[in-house]
Amino acid sequence: MIEPTQTTVPAIPSQDIQPLSRDVVKEIAMDIGKEVASHIETMYPKAVEAASSTFLLSVRNCVYNEIMAALETIDEQAIRDRLEVRRKFRRQHRATYRKIRKQTVTDDVIKDA
Repeated sequence: MIEPTQTTVPAIPSQDIQPLSRDVVKEIAMDIGKEVASHIETMYPKAVEAASSTFLLSVRNCVYNEIMAALETIDEQAIRDRLEVRRKFRRQHRATYRKIRKQTVTDDVIKDA
């Protein structure tokens, strides 16, 4: 896959579009990931305490990865297709997760399967 060296995103639509280097875009994505993790830690400290020690790192990296993946194309139809795929995945993933959480686990491995 060819990695673009610049992403063009207008900050203010009326201004001339100035391309951003990929390094700047990476820094922005990482900053947003850190801000989301900080928000979770501030607003939901009990959830953070109950989670694994890598929880906030995982959130930060997930946000970063999603932003970077979303910027891989500037083709509007490809973006819309990706958004639809992501929406369907989240719906299926949440439904599967809820189903698994509702299952009762016993000592009988054969019965649980």
